[in-house]
Amino acid sequence: MKQTLRHFARSIRQVTFAGARTVGGFRWLGNSDWRRRHLLILCYHGVSLRDEHEWDPELFVSPAFLRRRFEILRDTGCTVLPLGEAVRALRSGTLPRRSVVLTFDDGFYNYLAAAVPLLEQFRYPATNYVSSYYSIHQRPILQLALRYLLWRARQQVLSPGHFPGQTNATDLGDHPQREMLASHLLVDVRKLSGNRDAQQAWLADVAARLGIDWSIVLQNRLFHLMTAAEIAEAARRGTNIQLHTHRHRTPRDESQFTSEVVENRSYLEAQTGQPAVHFCYPSGDVDSMFLPLLRGLNVETATTCEVDMARSTHDPLLLPRFVDTMGQSELAFESWLSGMGALLRTRSS
Repeated sequence: MKQTLRHFARSIRQVTFAGARTVGGFRWLGNSDWRRRHLLILCYHGVSLRDEHEWDPELFVSPAFLRRRFEILRDTGCTVLPLGEAVRALRSGTLPRRSVVLTFDDGFYNYLAAAVPLLEQFRYPATNYVSSYYSIHQRPILQLALRYLLWRARQQVLSPGHFPGQTNATDLGDHPQREMLASHLLVDVRKLSGNRDAQQAWLADVAARLGIDWSIVLQNRLFHLMTAAEIAEAARRGTNIQLHTHRHRTPRDESQFTSEVVENRSYLEAQTGQPAVHFCYPSGDVDSMFLPLLRGLNVETATTCEVDMARSTHDPLLLPRFVDTMGQSELAFESWLSGMGALLRTRSS
């Protein structure tokens, strides 16, 4: 029932957006004083190098999709600003027309390979919030790589015992069955948490059991983060490299949380020579206990995954964003650029 209601609400919004755009509502609202008082912070994660966007279109967008988004930004007259400059202008009431900030989370290698050339072509500034652990330890992120391998083998039906401890047949073409198997396998591999080499050997074994060439995943660095040298290169090419914790986690222990940020900051500043004073909550995990800790670390802004446009009344450590994915239509995207998407947002947006 809830799914039906959400689908109905989304359909109504789409019809409303289409009508508003047709009669010039997007243009009028986008040029209004109200829109000048609101900042749209866009959020992206990975940019696919092969078919990752087909596997997880919520996490990865294709280069063609991102190019089209940048074309819409340009063609609708948006002003794309660096994060720090935009937030200062928001608070002083001096935002330019249709102000937008581009942010990318996690620090994937694919950002440098696929997004940076597009940013340079359109001359758009961007912030990338980079976790440091997988930058230092250059291995594919375990959970992502495993789920991708199972998806690549989605034409297969695995008999019981194909993997140790697998008691039932598993149709890898069925998403719930595939996710259940992934969760089961992750329980086993996490027993190797202290041995990174063993984890990677385990992933190679999974690929072999599925008949997938593991070397292709490794050579293309589909799930690697940027190296130290690549972080430095991205910074030289105009990216503002900022904080995302060391291990992409938000422990509730104060000393552990502080250590995550301090270790992350030390590593990133060493590569870029630039101050790391902007933060993004990993996985959108926000807790009020983090705010005084971040202030004590002289963090100026922090972004969430709350869906909204930023206003001057927002706490700068609780800035909302619009997480743009391949599931968002061009019409919905344009509605947020104009501000109408924010006006008509719902909790299910």
